[in-house]
Amino acid sequence: MKHRFVIVAVVLAALVFGSPSVRAQAPAPAKETKSTLAPAPAKEAKTALTEKAALGAKDAVLEDMLPSGDKADGGNQEEAEKILRGDLGQKAGDLKTFEIRTETDITTLQVGDLYKNEETAYKIVAVKQKSAKGGLFTAQRIAGQSDPARRWLLVSGAGPKTIITRTTLLDLYLQGGPFLHPIAFLFVVLVILCANGCLIYRRKAQCPVDFVAAAEAALRKGDLGQFEELSTGAKGLMPFICRHMAHDFDDGSLADVRSRVEVATGAHINRLRIPIRAMNLIAVAAPLLGLLGTIVGMVLVFEGVAGTSGAAKASLLAAGIRVKLFSTATALMVAIPALFAYFIFNQKFGLVVGECELIHERFMSLLAKIKRARGQGESESSDGHPRAARGE
Repeated sequence: MKHRFVIVAVVLAALVFGSPSVRAQAPAPAKETKSTLAPAPAKEAKTALTEKAALGAKDAVLEDMLPSGDKADGGNQEEAEKILRGDLGQKAGDLKTFEIRTETDITTLQVGDLYKNEETAYKIVAVKQKSAKGGLFTAQRIAGQSDPARRWLLVSGAGPKTIITRTTLLDLYLQGGPFLHPIAFLFVVLVILCANGCLIYRRKAQCPVDFVAAAEAALRKGDLGQFEELSTGAKGLMPFICRHMAHDFDDGSLADVRSRVEVATGAHINRLRIPIRAMNLIAVAAPLLGLLGTIVGMVLVFEGVAGTSGAAKASLLAAGIRVKLFSTATALMVAIPALFAYFIFNQKFGLVVGECELIHERFMSLLAKIKRARGQGESESSDGHPRAARGE
């Protein structure tokens, strides 16, 4: 009986103290498998899918712009992919094309080569001329916003590693923006006005010496018919004044003749001053157009570099502002000559008008003598104006 009791006690002890240890050790491997094996591949796959989706259709289009064939030949394929994916912080290019001239050896340049210029990517789309002494090619802006600068660095392709472009005045004009067109128009108008001023604002054109001598001789002889004939056959300000002196001379008093001549001469002088006033307008309007073009261009430059930072932003700002300031410089190149031309021709015409006034007064004195000789005269004051009939 004792032995049975001992056996039952041992069995009970084994059941009470032995089974918990088995249950505590068994779940550990299962828990470790669940926490270490399953989550890692799932997380990596999810991250890869997210990054791939973030590239979007934009990168798919830009990838097509990579040069065909051996893309890394002569360049850095990794840097090319950075530019195309926008890792340099630049916006996608607007695909605008530029005609580039250079004196660098571009015999190895090929269509599809990729170049970097002022943190902007360009793709060569056409090679029109190429030789060891330079040539002409067309580049398309595929990433970034800045206009081409002088130094081009090869990113991918078989072309030369460095291209130094040659910038002409025409290139600067085309890069300056649309406001350069009205400035250029004002320059053309200024050239025409200056050529016209050299012809019409001469003493010989407005107050011919031969005409003045012949007209004065006719008046001293009292031959009003010859005086009128001479003024009708000549051109200029002084002949114009003389025509109005002789017109209806016998039908009015000397005061009527003087008044008629002054009114007609004032209107004619105003017409002759129109080119001079146009020069003054150009001198004032051209700088304003240039300033407006620069301000609009700088606004566009600031908008283009809004998403950039660091050295790239400073480089883009410097390149953009340099080009846009050409608008103001061109406007000043038009305004300064226009200002000088205005003062020169205004002074020159003023001297001609002053001389015509002196001759006009001399002719009016001779006409007064003719009036008195015909019995139509009026006594005049010292200033040439008729006195009243009371004998003052």
